[in-house]
Amino acid sequence: MLVLTSVDEEKIREQRERDEFFWLDLLSPSDAELERLGELLSLHPVAIEDTREFGQRPKMDIYEQTILLVFYSARATGDPDWPAEPIEVHAYLSGSFVITVRREPCLVLDKLHGTLQDEPTKEEEILVYRILDGLTDAYYAVIDAVEREIDAVEAVVLSRPRRAHLSRIYRLKQCVHALLRLVSAQKEQHHDAVSEILSLSGFSHASRAYLRDVGDHLAQVAGELQRQSDDLMSLTGTYFNANSDRLTAVATRLTIGTTLFVAWTLVTGFFGQNFGWLVDHIRSGSSFFVFGIGGLVVPTVVLLALFYVKREDWF
Repeated sequence: MLVLTSVDEEKIREQRERDEFFWLDLLSPSDAELERLGELLSLHPVAIEDTREFGQRPKMDIYEQTILLVFYSARATGDPDWPAEPIEVHAYLSGSFVITVRREPCLVLDKLHGTLQDEPTKEEEILVYRILDGLTDAYYAVIDAVEREIDAVEAVVLSRPRRAHLSRIYRLKQCVHALLRLVSAQKEQHHDAVSEILSLSGFSHASRAYLRDVGDHLAQVAGELQRQSDDLMSLTGTYFNANSDRLTAVATRLTIGTTLFVAWTLVTGFFGQNFGWLVDHIRSGSSFFVFGIGGLVVPTVVLLALFYVKREDWF
């Protein structure tokens, strides 16, 4: 199959005259290139207008001889707070060609250039399947990247929760929700899209239902993203529970210290009273160590022993 990365009018006309299927992959084309492409391949003006304005929702628009499929892939960013981002691809499908238009680099499509250039098959369904399946399978690497970040946050939350961790959990949740919303929409429309693609005039079918396999992958990806979304919801609860446990531990330490200070205050307060007997009889160094130091040490030892014995029941 011929693979083009620019609007080469001569080669495109030759392919149309020979009625041979080809793939045109455009990265950030200008408005003039899109206009020229639309005139060359008789693409609907409304479809060209949609491709000028990226940020579309996943959708399928059916025109006379072509289908415009707004399809989303994804890539890992390496950012711990936002580990993945979607890649919007506009795919024009017909019985004679497939055109993909994107504004961002997509490693999956770049790798397919050489692979499909040497593809021996003439079945258009297999060629389109390779493109859509590659875009879908890119989500698996993204899911692994998000999973690593979730595991990392979970580890620090369980050991020492901080408010910054809660902010990071919410950002990860927003990232996963954005991907899940796109994949779910693509999964819902995929069955109808396959039926429309297979009914295109001149579009040759494969010996088995290749395109329907993309729907299975979309369902798997949606399920994994939903699981990660649920994990992040649970991790939010884990953060609050861990933070509550940490505050409880701090309150426990303060309670123990306060109890000791109550005992010490009681002892020092008693001996600080100006009773005549205390003033007249407690004067020697031995009396100071027995009543003064001993009066502080003994209750301290008793209370600490009691806290240690009851640590499982009280704390």
